[in-house]
Amino acid sequence: MADWSQLPQELLVLIAERLEARFDVVRFRSVCCSWRSSVPPKIYPFHPTYLRTRGRLVGSLSHITRYTFYLLRSSRGDETEAPACWLVKIGEGSHGVKMQLWNPFSDSKLESLPRNFPKVLDLTNFQVIELGHQYIGLYHTYFNHPLEPRYIDYRKKVVLQQSSTNFDDFIIFASFRRLAFLRSGEKEWTVLEIMYDIEDIISFNEKFYAIDLNGKTRVIDQSLNVSFLPHVGSPGSRKFLVKSHDNLLAVEMLSNPDKGVGFRVFRMSEEDHKWDEMESLRDRILFLDFYGAVSAPASEFYWSKGNLIFYPGGLFGSPHDPDPGFRLVFVFDLETGTACPLENCPAYCNLFWPPPQWVTSSESVISLTEVISNSTHSISSATPENECMNPESDFTISFTEVISNSTHSISSATPENECMYPESGFALSPTPITPKRVTYPAGKEVGSEQPSPSSKCSFKFCCF
Repeated sequence: MADWSQLPQELLVLIAERLEARFDVVRFRSVCCSWRSSVPPKIYPFHPTYLRTRGRLVGSLSHITRYTFYLLRSSRGDETEAPACWLVKIGEGSHGVKMQLWNPFSDSKLESLPRNFPKVLDLTNFQVIELGHQYIGLYHTYFNHPLEPRYIDYRKKVVLQQSSTNFDDFIIFASFRRLAFLRSGEKEWTVLEIMYDIEDIISFNEKFYAIDLNGKTRVIDQSLNVSFLPHVGSPGSRKFLVKSHDNLLAVEMLSNPDKGVGFRVFRMSEEDHKWDEMESLRDRILFLDFYGAVSAPASEFYWSKGNLIFYPGGLFGSPHDPDPGFRLVFVFDLETGTACPLENCPAYCNLFWPPPQWVTSSESVISLTEVISNSTHSISSATPENECMNPESDFTISFTEVISNSTHSISSATPENECMYPESGFALSPTPITPKRVTYPAGKEVGSEQPSPSSKCSFKFCCF
């Protein structure tokens, strides 16, 4: 049998270059020491150089947070029952260690987690799929008004492109009242244009795209040359840009007091340099929030039907609006042109909340006493001494990769003074299981019930 740890370094680098999802990088690095040393953790810059504006409104881009959408699938289905699914959004903190569980459709953390929610998820019980991610920048401004000077903080989407081999090599594209770029190693931002009505920005095929409220799309290449696509949609409508498989889509959201909410979807033709309206998303599903959109095939959820758009109420307003109605989620069917509250759609309503029983059950966790101590290449989740001391921190994940003398175990190490609460820490101690190939009625081959050692990982939570 071949020794995978002896693969040439140049081949490992080529493989690593094709890993876009951060979770795949974690899996790759957990195989063995040589694989781990061949590629650094996939990180991003947390403290970019300030983007300053001038005049009476002075501000800076002070912080970037990454939000990743994960689909967790149970691995306990049989030949007649497809796995259950749970969609979550994980937000990373300022130093790449703290993570929090967020509402997939709003700008708020999930509150009131069940008492039995595990502190460590044993991901050998689940299949984890990264559906997409977004970067949100915190913009800190000082409004020097002669009558009422004040500070204002607001959040807006930014775009980050990183080199697959050198994560210190990056470009940030921002639209905080102006379109601007920052390259790694540069101390000043390059400002392209002052813009106040940018609806969404995205990177696609090594180019940057920005669409404004009137449907005008700017295309910026790596040399910062700007071209334009013809207007799309109606002026004043809400617009999103989203990558869907190999296509770039523009999604227009229309709101009419008499007719309600409607959507139109357009696909960009790079060859003809224009937008073509689509009659259907076919098997694709779109998830919209206040900062952008994520696309996924219906087959990932084991649904027979796609052509759906999930969105929160109040998308024409602010993500910080306290109105409880803004927390409602709706499902729009492009085939029928109708919208329905998620709570009235039993086939979909359990995808987001509450956490499914197969996540909160005791079988999802294993106590600390069961950790294997004489094994190799573990991924450990450790929390610093002063972490988890905030009573309002309902859900925190510490995610640190550590090489130790254990075998493909994933443990959760707790420092002496950290989170001294009953049941505050758990660890994974996997036992060998013979992989079993499973096929479901839809004909989609899922894979092994037991993931390979390289796919094992755990999340640690500090919940109060």
